[in-house]
Amino acid sequence: MVSLTKITARDFGEALKAAREEAGATVEAISDRTKISTRMLAALERGDFGKLPNLVFAKMFLRQYLDFIGAAPDRWFQAFDVAWRKSAESSQSFVVRPAAPIRKRRTGPWIVGVFLVAAAVVGVLVVENRQRDQRPAPLASVLTLSPQAPVPAPPTVPAVAAAHQAASRPEVLLIRTGKASCWVEIRVAGEGPTSRLLTAGSVWEVSAGGKDVDLVLGDAGAVSLEYLGQTQSPAGRPGEVAHIHLMGASSAPVQR
Repeated sequence: MVSLTKITARDFGEALKAAREEAGATVEAISDRTKISTRMLAALERGDFGKLPNLVFAKMFLRQYLDFIGAAPDRWFQAFDVAWRKSAESSQSFVVRPAAPIRKRRTGPWIVGVFLVAAAVVGVLVVENRQRDQRPAPLASVLTLSPQAPVPAPPTVPAVAAAHQAASRPEVLLIRTGKASCWVEIRVAGEGPTSRLLTAGSVWEVSAGGKDVDLVLGDAGAVSLEYLGQTQSPAGRPGEVAHIHLMGASSAPVQR
């Protein structure tokens, strides 16, 4: 391996690939055992760290990779930290295009139209009231008393509790995996990140409380999301690392 002071992301990837080939292992075999997609493993061996989700996920992938080929992790992790830092320092920023100017809408004609419609509705109601006053009231309507509408009974305590539970349920984030496993990292607004490996056919319930949520998915095609009455299934393409932001109840746009 190249000296730690000189190692780059590309040097690290080439050394990692050479260690795997020396151990007689294939990328497909590592993927089958660890459930890490072959795209992520190939990115490690190319030193293409920009294709990896983040540093935490990358170290998780590397640790399982090294365990499979039987390599001691200490020196590899030292080299990885140096290569990762150099890769981050050499990454180029991208240009953000300015947002298109917002065109102002003319409200004058719209207000005039609303006024004319309102005036027409008022005129029709006045004419109908005059015609109704001029008609004699039917005898049956004078002599017959209309029955009082039944007063609904107050809901019982179990019904109120069930309604409250149903209303609060959408504030729980449900993450489901299908036939494949997936690494998931969650950061609820105002809280620290948590991550875990979801095995195939499992569900992770997160009490997000209707707040904004940021997720990193190791395999977006293997995951479906349910939050605040919205469902996203699947969350992305198979084998794709996805960064997803879910808007909370207070951030949702108000419909008018």
